[in-house]
Amino acid sequence: MIRRDVVLAFLAHEIKELRGNARVLPVMLIFPVLAVLFPVILTFLGPSLVEEASVDPAMGAMLKQAVTLPEFQQLSLEEALIRFALRGVAAFYLLMPVAIGSTAAAFSIVGEKQQRTLEPILATPISDREFLAGKFLVCLVPTMVVTWLSAIVGVALVDSISWSRYGTLFLPDRFWLAGIGLLAPLVGAAITLVTMRLSARSVDPQSTVQASALAILPGFFVVFGVFGKVLMVSFNAVLVTIVLTLVLNLWLFRGVERTFRREEILTKWK
Repeated sequence: MIRRDVVLAFLAHEIKELRGNARVLPVMLIFPVLAVLFPVILTFLGPSLVEEASVDPAMGAMLKQAVTLPEFQQLSLEEALIRFALRGVAAFYLLMPVAIGSTAAAFSIVGEKQQRTLEPILATPISDREFLAGKFLVCLVPTMVVTWLSAIVGVALVDSISWSRYGTLFLPDRFWLAGIGLLAPLVGAAITLVTMRLSARSVDPQSTVQASALAILPGFFVVFGVFGKVLMVSFNAVLVTIVLTLVLNLWLFRGVERTFRREEILTKWK
């Protein structure tokens, strides 16, 4: 059983520590700017995308796929292409929790060990589950706040352009709502848990960052490269991915809790 008051108090302490982490904050500032700019630039350059599709095979293939989707068949080529391309941009909002969450989680345990603040926490009556839940939340919650705020700003700017040009609102569609609203936090949770496990067994935050990058980012790009097109055209595939990622998170948390060695950290890490 996790005591909510303990976790909330621990979370408040951890957020205060996170705000002073000079390595995490830059990542939290850079990615939101890019996340807002990408969909806005794409929508703004919409008229030129159709022209480019006539000379660029990749863009031509995207246009061909867009106009075959039932929900886009009644739209102009320009609007169909922009709407379809915006679904692809949503993948960047899945990358944000990967990059930000893994960076924060890399410092979550081993960073405190280096600062000599971990042992006093583990010496308290806080349980392993409460400790891990607090670390998990302090990495995931700020990450998702930044991700969702960036998405809200991006949607507002995209819709201001689409309303003035086409008299309609492009975003958020159901793919954005499900992908950014549900899948993004689940992906962020999975990455956070994997990196926490690495952090608990590491002695150096920098090596944890490098190990997590080597283990996570290539896998993310491979998975999205293989299944990305399916997720852009099939909403059922998005829902199935959400359910599978939720199950994965439950398994990962149990794994982190099972392999966490409290006594070893207190006695071996000197």
